[in-house]
Amino acid sequence: MKVIYYDIPEKVEIRKHTCDIKEFQSFLKMHKKTTIKEIANALNISKTEVDHWFRSDKHFSIPNKNIWVELKKILKIKSNKYDAFVTEFIEQDGVHEQSNRVYDINGIAPTITSTGADIRIIF
Repeated sequence: MKVIYYDIPEKVEIRKHTCDIKEFQSFLKMHKKTTIKEIANALNISKTEVDHWFRSDKHFSIPNKNIWVELKKILKIKSNKYDAFVTEFIEQDGVHEQSNRVYDINGIAPTITSTGADIRIIF
């Protein structure tokens, strides 16, 4: 049996700019003058996604670059201080060696990766 190995680099986007996340979280909270439900409805996205933008714990997330301009309008944000941080990315090769491997002998490929010692996969 012959196994063909392909090295297909995974491309990932990383933020081009950095910022003080705590400061950014405070900035978003300061401009939140409406409910999460109203913001979610205006953007046509889930309340859960919106909720994560206004958190200050490990579940905080940065708003998606594709809705940032509209979110700024909703929140009445005039400043462009965080525009580049939220919207500008650079593309680079992924750093996870295993994600770049594809084996081919009638479709065999490594696809399951365990991320923790306490996770068990039973077949």
